[in-house]
Amino acid sequence: MGVLLTHMTSIAEFTLPPADFPLGRLFETRPAVTLELDRIVPSGDTVLPYFWVHDPAGGMESNLEVFAGLPELRSVELLDDLGERGLFSSEWKPEYMGIMSAVPATGVTVLSATGSSEGWRFELRAQRTRQFSDFQQYCAEHDIPVTLRSLSRLSEGTAGARDGLTTDQREALVLAYREGYYDEPRTADQAAVAEKLGISRQALAARLRRGYRNLIERALIHPGDD
Repeated sequence: MGVLLTHMTSIAEFTLPPADFPLGRLFETRPAVTLELDRIVPSGDTVLPYFWVHDPAGGMESNLEVFAGLPELRSVELLDDLGERGLFSSEWKPEYMGIMSAVPATGVTVLSATGSSEGWRFELRAQRTRQFSDFQQYCAEHDIPVTLRSLSRLSEGTAGARDGLTTDQREALVLAYREGYYDEPRTADQAAVAEKLGISRQALAARLRRGYRNLIERALIHPGDD
């Protein structure tokens, strides 16, 4: 008997214009900045996203001022200032949740979400491909202009199931390795690897970080570890 693909775990990539996500207003005044959602915590009628800001110019306090002026946010806080990187938390007003309301409504899981002045990119996982159709339908009904860029399916025997990496994360890690990014001394930098992938250096850095995190969680962290 054949396996029904609609019941296999699937991963989809959706894109969204930069201004159609609450935090995207930052790109209007800081086009070199990139954002990466770290995790999302549901809270009553809203969500509390934690996100990283990558700004080559630094100045996380000035980025905080921009966020504080957004009408979509109830509150925002700078949790960690690392110079060119800063970790923020915020609370969104429910009427501005947009794509974040489509996630719990359709039962999909956010694997990664990164944004730049070029737009937002979301990697979502679902147990049934039908959920992605429901996701698109929800977005259409709520005027959320998402675009499906790719769809892949995973089985228990695939690499993604074993190492926890998405296709893009694995591609970035493998290419960085082959190009000599991890050699000592390095024979390639992030800019060179990113150019080969056709993405920005900031987007590559985000993929590598997510990939490291997934590999560590799958290979080194075990239930019951302190």
